Amino acid sequence: MPRAVANRYARALADVLGPAADYRRVLQEIDAFAAVYREYPELRAAFETPAAKRGQRLGVLNAVLARLGTSLVTSNFFRVLLANYRMGLLEEIRQAFLKTVRERLGIVEVKVTTASPLSQEEQEALRRRFIQLTAHQVELQFTLEPALIGGVVAQIGSTVYDGSVRGALERMRRQLTGQ
Repeated sequence: MPRAVANRYARALADVLGPAADYRRVLQEIDAFAAVYREYPELRAAFETPAAKRGQRLGVLNAVLARLGTSLVTSNFFRVLLANYRMGLLEEIRQAFLKTVRERLGIVEVKVTTASPLSQEEQEALRRRFIQLTAHQVELQFTLEPALIGGVVAQIGSTVYDGSVRGALERMRRQLTGQ
């Protein structure tokens, strides 16, 4: 249920922004507010507790948004979340908004895992290859996992491309044992 609610709010924000909007800026504003929200438990309690008076909660929210320099549209979005007691879903809404924006802009997320850090040239070569493979713009998300020994494992949605040494050894083991 929280995911469905988060998706509705994320789509509504994307719809209000329109196709020519600066989605990255809005995402940065959401991230900045979410960081403050996570850091201060008193703030979370004030926003999520129905016992706190609406005017007080709104005053605190406006002060935080002013300090962060949040745009009018994003500020209004946070006010809607506050009025509807949805601040507790902030992280889910953020994830849903990111997914919605990527879909609308035709961007594919590629999770790349390597045994050691890649150079800029290697990262750019991977980016070009995944643009060819997907026929879309890509956002690469890199993580390290030394257990791979070498090579790369990439995941696009539910599809995994395993070009790691560990994966090759596992495939060889299965072939040799007849599994």
